Amino acid sequence: MPNASEMLVYVNEDGSVRELTAADKKYVDTEFSPLDGARPYVKSRYFQRTALGNIKGYLPRAEVPKRLVILPAPSEGEPERPTPQTVAKSISDLIGRS
Repeated sequence: MPNASEMLVYVNEDGSVRELTAADKKYVDTEFSPLDGARPYVKSRYFQRTALGNIKGYLPRAEVPKRLVILPAPSEGEPERPTPQTVAKSISDLIGRS
């Protein structure tokens, strides 16, 4: 998705919607193969759930219900969610130490 970081917001587990953090922007702007399991999950509708039943995920800004306010991104001082790439690198580093 070209300019994904400008077009997407993030739906939190509680259903609130927020702007993307710097890490989110970097992640969604990364080019992935359509078959890459580490690519971002982008919902097509606000109420769409993941395979695990979660409401969280990236959503096109235009699909946010009008009644919801888009909150600002968490401040840099708050811990950010690890991306799949970060987790994979951590696991790879741990295996490499063995």
